[in-house]
Parts: sequence; structure tokens; C-alpha cells
Amino acid sequence: MVAKKSAKKSDSKKSKIFNDVEQKIKSIKPEVVSSAKDYFKSAEKKVKKVNIEKFLTDAVYMLLHPVKYFTSIKADGNYENAIVKVIMYGLLTAGIKILFNLASITLLGAVSALVLMPIYAIFITFALAGIMLFFSYLSKGEMNFETSMKAVASCIFMYPLSYVAYQIAFSYWILFAFSLVIDLYIVFLIYTATTYCLKGEQGISKIIFGIFAIFIIAIHFSNSGALYISTKNPNVGFKHHFEKLRKDVLPVVNIR
Repeated sequence: MVAKKSAKKSDSKKSKIFNDVEQKIKSIKPEVVSSAKDYFKSAEKKVKKVNIEKFLTDAVYMLLHPVKYFTSIKADGNYENAIVKVIMYGLLTAGIKILFNLASITLLGAVSALVLMPIYAIFITFALAGIMLFFSYLSKGEMNFETSMKAVASCIFMYPLSYVAYQIAFSYWILFAFSLVIDLYIVFLIYTATTYCLKGEQGISKIIFGIFAIFIIAIHFSNSGALYISTKNPNVGFKHHFEKLRKDVLPVVNIR
């Protein structure tokens, strides 16, 4: 009986948390959507005028000094620069993808990459911004979508960076190492953004993201994690699993 009562209380508490977060997101959604549409239109025009050197310098500064960088992010109603960043990261990823597949990619494939990658990057940014608000709620931080979106927009630089890392991995274990380090660093960036952008309590945030870090490590060292890692570079992953299968299966076949 005691177990059932505690389970019911736990379920009701979870439901309350999800409902509160949903209400918060709904309350800011109309303003965010209308502002984002306006800034997206002007951002498209501004992409061509972006200072590439400053763009890359900011990205490197964010990677090397995340605490200082995220502390400097302010909610001023200006979504334009954040959207430009995301579009540029999407275009950069598309360009890298074309270069790595130059021998086999078609004109249609190249155009599709240049169009779809920025759209995908924008979708990921808004989705992760909403998820980060949930983490902020759990850690008793602010529920500011603009700040969350700007922080995530800066983190999207990991999108092209990780693509390059996975493509240059010439063996499964190098791919494994890159995957583990990059995934853990992304968790660290989201933790830092939640703590310093959205003012979440460090103690609670450490527990939440510590659990995520342990989960990621466990996935990488599990049997099912091999499939997850292989999706990041199918050629290397397929070769590794084929060699493993050949070593495990062929001796058994020869004995029979």
C-alpha cells in the first residue's frame, strides 16, 4: 500500500512538472514565433554580409571559454544574430559534406544539402531550446526562451565540427573516442548554458547532467552502443562489424 501511494505521488509530481513547463512554453510561444519570423526574413538577407573571421572567432571562444561566453548572453529581443549563426552553421556543414563526398555527390545532392542542412539546423535549435527550458525548470532556473535559443544557437557549431571529426575517423576505435568525447562535451555545454544563461542551481544541474554523462558513457560501452556509434560514420562502422563478424563466424563455419 505504501509503495502504491508513493508511486501515485511521484506520478502526480511528474505530471505537474510537465504541465507547468508546457504552460510556460505556450505562454511565450506566440511572441516567440512572430518575432522569429521577422528576424528570420532579415537574417536571410544578412547571411551574405557576415564577417566570417568574427563568426569563427566567436565559435572558438565559445568552445574554449564556455562559462564567460554563456554569461555574456542577454535577452534583448534580437533573434537575428542567433538565426544567422544557425544558418551559417548549416551552410558550413553542407559545404563540408559536399567536400567529403565530392567524388560521388550529384548536383541535386549538393543543392539539397545546401537547402536542407540550414533548415535542419534551425529545427534542431528550436527543439533543443525547448528541451533546455525543461532542464532549467528542473534546476529552478529562468524560463526565458530567447536566452535558451541564443545559447543553443551557439552550441550548434558542434554540428559541423562533429561531422568533420566523424568523417576523418579512419578506424572504429578512433570513431568511438571522437563520439564519446564530443557527446560528453555537448552535455557539458548544455549544463553550462543551463547554469549560466538560465541561472539554474549548480547543485541540481550537476546531478541532472551527471546522470546524462553516465548514461552516455554506458551507451558507448554497451553492445547496442556500437550501432549508435556506427551511424556517425557508416563506412567505418560497417567495416568494423564485418571484420568482427568474419572473425567470430568463419572459424565456426570452417569447423563444421
